[in-house]
Amino acid sequence: MAVAALSRLAASVMRPDGVVTYDCEGGVDGQGRPTLRLRLHGTLRLRCDRCGEELAWQLDCERIFFFVRSEAGLADIPVDDAPEEPLVGSTHFDLAALIEDEAILQLPISPRHPDCAAPFPVEPDADGEEERPHPFAELARLRKDGGVR
Repeated sequence: MAVAALSRLAASVMRPDGVVTYDCEGGVDGQGRPTLRLRLHGTLRLRCDRCGEELAWQLDCERIFFFVRSEAGLADIPVDDAPEEPLVGSTHFDLAALIEDEAILQLPISPRHPDCAAPFPVEPDADGEEERPHPFAELARLRKDGGVR
């Protein structure tokens, strides 16, 4: 599926290029429940929270779901840490929406390049403590130099 065709996912990335490939496999688990194994792969173009540049992030996940017949059946299932997730099944199940939901849930909260340096280097002061630059120091310099009015 093209990332650009998944509107909510496309809005969450820096560039909606590329595709999310998926593999679905239906079955029945040991408890007799209908199941779905969903695998997602792709490269998503995110914005690094540290430097603001593009980050090629690898989507690679596998989820297992089991189906229940109704919302009431879903409410009866206790919340636990099982690897399977319950879903309400229907004759008009929206697989594309599930794929998009799962891709969005896999996105990192704060994407960063593994070797990304801070945009403003932090230098230790004389006491060995890190001295952070004042957030408006650059603005003050620009105003002083006549760059901002």
